[in-house]
Amino acid sequence: MLNFIKNLPIKTKFILWFLIIALAPLAIATKVSYDNSRNALVEEITNSLLAVADNKANQIETYLREKERSVTALSYSSDIIDAMEQFNKALTRQGAYSPEYIAVDNEYRPFFTYYTKSADYENLFLVNKDGDVIFMAKGRRKITSLYETALNKESQLAEVFIRTIKSSKIEISDFEYGPEEENGALYIGAPILKGAELIGVLVLQMDNQGVSQLVRDDTSLGETGETILAAKMKNEIVFISPVRFDVNAAFQRKVKPGEEAGKEIQLAVEGKIGSGKSVDYRGKEVLTVRRYFPSFRWGMVVKMDTAEVIASANRLRATLVKISLVLLAVVVVMAIAIARSMSKPIMELTRVAGVISKGDYSARAKSSTHDEIGNLAHSFNEMTDNLIAAKANVEQKKAELEEQHKLLEEANRELDSFTHTVSHDLQAPLRGVASFAAFLEEDYKDKLDGKAQEYLKEIREGTARMSNLIKDLLTLSRISRIKNPFEQVDIHELVETVRKRIEFDINKYKVVLKVQNNLPTIVCDRIKLTEVFLNLINNAIKFSSKQGKPPVVEVSYVSDGQAHKFSVKDNGIGIDPKYHDQVFGIFKRLHSADEYEGSGAGLSIVKKVIDDHQGKVWIESESGKGAAFFFTIPKNLKVSEAQAKEEKPKKEWEKEKT
Repeated sequence: MLNFIKNLPIKTKFILWFLIIALAPLAIATKVSYDNSRNALVEEITNSLLAVADNKANQIETYLREKERSVTALSYSSDIIDAMEQFNKALTRQGAYSPEYIAVDNEYRPFFTYYTKSADYENLFLVNKDGDVIFMAKGRRKITSLYETALNKESQLAEVFIRTIKSSKIEISDFEYGPEEENGALYIGAPILKGAELIGVLVLQMDNQGVSQLVRDDTSLGETGETILAAKMKNEIVFISPVRFDVNAAFQRKVKPGEEAGKEIQLAVEGKIGSGKSVDYRGKEVLTVRRYFPSFRWGMVVKMDTAEVIASANRLRATLVKISLVLLAVVVVMAIAIARSMSKPIMELTRVAGVISKGDYSARAKSSTHDEIGNLAHSFNEMTDNLIAAKANVEQKKAELEEQHKLLEEANRELDSFTHTVSHDLQAPLRGVASFAAFLEEDYKDKLDGKAQEYLKEIREGTARMSNLIKDLLTLSRISRIKNPFEQVDIHELVETVRKRIEFDINKYKVVLKVQNNLPTIVCDRIKLTEVFLNLINNAIKFSSKQGKPPVVEVSYVSDGQAHKFSVKDNGIGIDPKYHDQVFGIFKRLHSADEYEGSGAGLSIVKKVIDDHQGKVWIESESGKGAAFFFTIPKNLKVSEAQAKEEKPKKEWEKEKT
């Protein structure tokens, strides 16, 4: 995105910046106004819902308290006490459905039926203290044991009777719903006392119709507000009255524990009053107020859709957006005019710069202003003058560099000639010295004493060291000068080639050479990387062969991000950490030639090859604990052609080595 903006014309950039500068305060003002309006509306509606909830809660509590008072008053009336005693006597003397029992039933049924209807109850039950229902105002004569009912099935009637017997005070059951209770059934039990003696229990059954009429009053709740009244039945929260958007919700709509859509009504049934935002049973976001009725263990939620609450704020936002668009149109017109006045001289500078870039240094920028752009045009013209002078200077320096390049090429050719001279002219006398020392030892062995023979041995060993030193110098010189083409190289095959070249030493010192199986194929200089493995494995054998145990050399590999990482480890004498940075120096030795043969150029060659591959080489070792040499080869090297100007081909390299 940033690159796209950078590549836009300057006029377009001016317009964009003006838009951004204008948009920021407009967007902030619109958002602040909308948020303040929304918050004020939410607060206002929440207060309104609180008032509605308190009003409904008072109405419902008044209704429920009236029900409790009516049951209490009836349980203490003399009619109830007399009826309870007469029913008990009839059952004791002649049994159920006897003429005496039927006579008592006929005497009291009209009164109890009238009371049930006038007090808006569904049914009335008289239960003796043994748990037998000896009278019911609605339905046929039937004597039922509530204790047996409680044992055979869950019954709120049986439960409220048992609780009333135990507590001797008013008890209220939960709602129950089934085929026989179309509108649900709730039971209020009151003890029937004669003096201090409990002679039975009065149970009145009520449905949900009375509270439903109070709940369904949606006055002051707008178009989406409604009231939910619920109670806990078994392990579920059940709506006990219809709601605005679901007239069949009573005892049909349920909320499972933990269900997000019923979180507010669950909190209300748990007795947690308050207010907040939630999602209702329709999946709509709503504002809610919770209330709780402890006597009946009911929860109530009064709610309204958030969308209706913030409708006014949304209309305000739409108006603000329209105003902002008009202002933006004005800003765009102003931005175009200002951008055009500022970009014109810059475009002129760009045109002149294009002419100069094509080689016409006579072009000059023109500007009639004395502001920053005018100063820029003046500086541009000065820069053009300086550019002409700099070009002349560069051309002069270029000629000088070309002359130095020719001299350097001549020096390189002389260096090559010198290298060959060293190779032949120094090696020949050394071979002569070695040969004459050998002749003396063979032909005059019997005539020379022990000291003379010792001198001859020193001569031969010195010439051998000198010869190896010259060979290493030549190798290091070739490493620096000759660049072989990069190619795909199977490192496992390369290491196997090295192993065959040093097979004599491996057998001589009984070396255990461990080579990792999955060595990769990489892009590298095959010949030079062969020298790396040859020098490292040779060094490992050399410095592990005098330990009194078979040398163990391990060649390993791991992929290390963007590089191939190889290692050659041994169980030799190790290297003190203070010498780790020195061992890669030219002809650097940590031991005398008498202890370990060699010129000390091997690790210098290794470092030079790895540097040519843009890799790294390092050592991890301690004295007496073996050494591990690590090096990396980048994975991004590309296969190259074998021929390049002033480079020796592979065959010449191998010929020089031979």
